[in-house]
Amino acid sequence: MTVLRRTAHAEWIKLWSVRSTWLAVAAAAVLAVGLCVTGTIGTVPASDRAAFDAVGAAFGGLTFAQLAFGVLGVLAVTTEHASGTIVPTLAATPRRGVALLAKLLVTGGVTLVLGEALAFGTFLLGQTLLDRHGLGVRLGDPGVLRAVSSAGLYLFVITMVGFGLGALLRQHAAAIATLFAVVFLAYGAARALESWSYLPSRLLLSNAGDVVGQVHATAAKPRLPSLRMAYADLALYLTLALSLGWFRARRDS
Repeated sequence: MTVLRRTAHAEWIKLWSVRSTWLAVAAAAVLAVGLCVTGTIGTVPASDRAAFDAVGAAFGGLTFAQLAFGVLGVLAVTTEHASGTIVPTLAATPRRGVALLAKLLVTGGVTLVLGEALAFGTFLLGQTLLDRHGLGVRLGDPGVLRAVSSAGLYLFVITMVGFGLGALLRQHAAAIATLFAVVFLAYGAARALESWSYLPSRLLLSNAGDVVGQVHATAAKPRLPSLRMAYADLALYLTLALSLGWFRARRDS
């Protein structure tokens, strides 16, 4: 435990000492806040207020902020391999599993806090703007707190998927390209298969993120997973990505 604590402290220092961490966090904040403002400031009263999702309207920027979080997860692992600093890391902590676990705990803990802060921040900003049209909601309204906290959870999952891909592939370009394919390119492939089955669309990571970050039910949209299935999708992607990264680390031990 002492070794893990020391290694985690070192990982904390490394995470905040590289420029990419600050750039990723800044990019996520700018995208989330900027698109929240542009997406809600021009909103007019909806004809069907019951169907209007004020929470989802405030989260338009998270669609792009998620990539910044994912890239942060990738770079948290691959930067050491690209720069060669993995050598002194393994000299100080010869067991790759311990080194990866410490990095995972630090990166995951930081991005979980940042993801929740960004989700709640954009929610509050969006509702302030929507209140001008009488469309704003409160955290105490049914389903709102669950949706907002789940949006932050989704950003954490995206980060960990990037982390797992970085640990597996160990190259910036390959891991980021794979992450982009999982989040965006898979969407087109799944849509092409919808005439045959909606299951591929229901298994998409991006669709799961859309569902957990909304208040209203998706029963009228067969291509989207149910809320329960969406959470299962997040757990599946998280487990699979981290398992692959852990397998690579253990195999090289």
